[in-house]
Amino acid sequence: MAQQPSIDGRRWLETDGSPFLLSPVALLPSWTGYNGDYDLVIEMTDSGHSEPYAVPERNVVVLGDEPLPATIIESRSLIVQWIHGDSEDEMRKHASEVDLDAIAWHQGPVLQSDGELALVDAATPGDEVADEDMFVFTSGSGRFRLDSAEVPLAPHCAAKLHRLVALTD
Repeated sequence: MAQQPSIDGRRWLETDGSPFLLSPVALLPSWTGYNGDYDLVIEMTDSGHSEPYAVPERNVVVLGDEPLPATIIESRSLIVQWIHGDSEDEMRKHASEVDLDAIAWHQGPVLQSDGELALVDAATPGDEVADEDMFVFTSGSGRFRLDSAEVPLAPHCAAKLHRLVALTD
């Protein structure tokens, strides 16, 4: 897997209709996607999970049930999912400038990171994910909570924001 330069909203990922998966890079090869693990995602979605959730018995998080296009703003530890907006530039600008402390965040699931996290299509087996079909970003090692909020960023511009919050034990 090649080291990616900082994305910071300059590129967007889309799935083929499944939600995104956030996984430590080292665990990604063990994710079986449509060969088995994706059945857990379907079960959780069918039981009403629309916010990000941890997959039982796995150290991964699924970003809800919607296949919204996503980018990361690594400098803010932020995953941005595009709900609506006029352009990528507009979405990037507003997501980069929004006051994160003014947002009413929903506390989400916790995962352990070994230093790098990957954002991928939850249906794709981890060992089949191509470099151009994932975002890899440096999180630092430790436990992180993924907080989320649906936010109007500007008139005619809204996003689901997911923020990694480092936890201290």
